[in-house]
Amino acid sequence: MPARVVPLKRAPLATVTPLHGGQPLARVAPLRPRSAKTAKVYREQRAPLVAELLTTRPWCQIRWDDRCQGRAADVHEPRKRSHGADITDPAQCVTTCRHCHSQVHGNPAAAERRGWLIRSTAVPNGEDAA
Repeated sequence: MPARVVPLKRAPLATVTPLHGGQPLARVAPLRPRSAKTAKVYREQRAPLVAELLTTRPWCQIRWDDRCQGRAADVHEPRKRSHGADITDPAQCVTTCRHCHSQVHGNPAAAERRGWLIRSTAVPNGEDAA
């Protein structure tokens, strides 16, 4: 292999630290408003379902680690909405504390292994689709 004509430049690596509850990120563009149809589903079906689930299942069902807060504050759908989850079906929802919900979305590979995130290619019997 021939030697390089121009040597590689060695620049120091930039140090990047994760955000930990600091200032919110400035948005470049405003959030898109929900469509009227989606807003109606949230108002008439999703909001009452979330209130009911948090009342009937008040404890975190995920229990990610020993920092679990115990008391449920969120409702999570293991299958993403964009992959066919029905946000109005209580059988597709689990209640979770804020810590565990953050861990699920912050560690998708581990959450998938534990069954708290389901890929769109997964079929009901647990085998991958061909």
